[in-house]
Amino acid sequence: MIKNPFPAFNPSRRTTLKLTGAALAAGAVSLGLAAAPALPLGPPGRTYRRPNASGPAGKQMLKFYAKAVRAMLALPPEDPRNWYRHAIIHTLDCPHGNWWFLPWHRGYLGWFEQICRELSGFPQFALPYWDWTAEQKVPDGMFDDVLNPNHSAYIATAGDFDNRLRAAVANAGYWTSPNGVFSRNSQFGQLLGRGVRFEQDLMFDILTDPSGRLFYEQPGARGIRRERPEFNAATVESVSSATIRAALAAPDYPTFASPKSSNHATSAGFGILEAKPHNSVHRCVGSRDCNFVEAQGFMTDMLSPVDPIFFLHHANMDRLWDVWERKQKRLGLPTLPAGVELRTDLPDDQKSAQEKATDYYRWAREPLLFFVDRQGAPVKATTAGAYASMAAFRYDYEPGSGEEVVPRTDTRPRARPAGPRVFTGRVLERETGGGKVASAAVPVPAATIEAAVSSGVTLVANITLNFTDMAHDPFVVVLNGPDDLSTVDAKSPFYLGTIVMFGHHRHGGALTFALPLGEKLGASGASGRSDADGSIRVRVVPMHTAMGHHGMGEGGAVELVAVNIEVY
Repeated sequence: MIKNPFPAFNPSRRTTLKLTGAALAAGAVSLGLAAAPALPLGPPGRTYRRPNASGPAGKQMLKFYAKAVRAMLALPPEDPRNWYRHAIIHTLDCPHGNWWFLPWHRGYLGWFEQICRELSGFPQFALPYWDWTAEQKVPDGMFDDVLNPNHSAYIATAGDFDNRLRAAVANAGYWTSPNGVFSRNSQFGQLLGRGVRFEQDLMFDILTDPSGRLFYEQPGARGIRRERPEFNAATVESVSSATIRAALAAPDYPTFASPKSSNHATSAGFGILEAKPHNSVHRCVGSRDCNFVEAQGFMTDMLSPVDPIFFLHHANMDRLWDVWERKQKRLGLPTLPAGVELRTDLPDDQKSAQEKATDYYRWAREPLLFFVDRQGAPVKATTAGAYASMAAFRYDYEPGSGEEVVPRTDTRPRARPAGPRVFTGRVLERETGGGKVASAAVPVPAATIEAAVSSGVTLVANITLNFTDMAHDPFVVVLNGPDDLSTVDAKSPFYLGTIVMFGHHRHGGALTFALPLGEKLGASGASGRSDADGSIRVRVVPMHTAMGHHGMGEGGAVELVAVNIEVY
């Protein structure tokens, strides 16, 4: 893990524009802001279009975004819309490594966008997205003014954060049962289940945890700087078109969105989209993964929304969810967990046993209880199912990377390849860490590999690692290749990917990471296949060891539990 090294919806768009256009134009001039260029909307019923942050409309929208951020920073800590109070929602409640990751972030962004619309004074405000597949560096506009978390408007030191936020957090209402009656389905009930009992626990995590606090003092609030905004090679690979195509090829919701788990505070594993671009961009922007000098930056951990780039990063994740859904619909494939076709609006005591037994029923009912609206009041939409569709916030996206996977017309999905869907490997060496390399061999027929290379069949390696509570360093996964790993880096044909963790809480135990083989199979060829049966060899080694940065890893040994290769 990373340690700190240093001490209102407008019902009629046309009516709103007529009534407010002149006033907004005058206001924009007085603020030095040009009105954001109008973007054509998509399907009927959408009121706002989220633009690419680096396009003409996006660059103008960033100026309104900065105005909203400055207003949130200026709010008193007692206001739930205060910048830091809003970021703490993510610290307290955000799911990672499970199938609630996507709806939770859609809700968080949607309500945040409404707050920005209110406080920016621009009723057409729509949150820009960062298309990191097309722009593999931090957009230049995100270093301007308060869009840079090292700006003087932010709290600069841990001590000042403690002085300004502790009383407001203690009085926030999280720490008591509503009406004096305890319920597990309440904010307090959920926090107790996560071991967060009172404000002292939260402030300990943020300010004083010796295993890695969440607050980063200036000038270390963001790891990437304007003079060196580019991704490292591993992050470039994680956000590449090939990676995104593999993620969007997922045939069903759990495969795309990350696996099922018991509740949204429990991690089970990471689908391609979360394992690679999500985690890698967080770590690259916020830690030494892209800057090997300092381990610093809010984006590396659970207080990451302090950095305004968080919301642009997650807007792109949400956009890709929309791309995947539109692809699925054109192919006549499911877009939500199994059983959604049995959904009814009946009260729970009148629902059929069949409906209650579905994956969709359990997924849609998961309580999401911490969001606040544009006035700072708790929202009434408190289940994951409320955020299954972008219609909840009436927006769409300016097109970006990945759109090519959406068929132009309704069509049938291509025939699924015949034969086994999953090839199970055998683990040869279990422990990795401290110079040790874990390894496994997976027997995959040559014909299956040829189909993946030549006809677009998607092969994905599912790698299950068992972590100790303190092991959160990144690991490199090598496909075939030489015995000597010293020559294998992110540009090597044998480099499969990097497993990176986001955040340092709730990541102990076994977790499965999905890594697409894709073009790697063609590049690595048959060299290094481990046995006479032609098995694919998979090895796992700590990233810093593989790169020769000895002594940088801080976690304990990790066990390789299982490896399989899935075909779809």
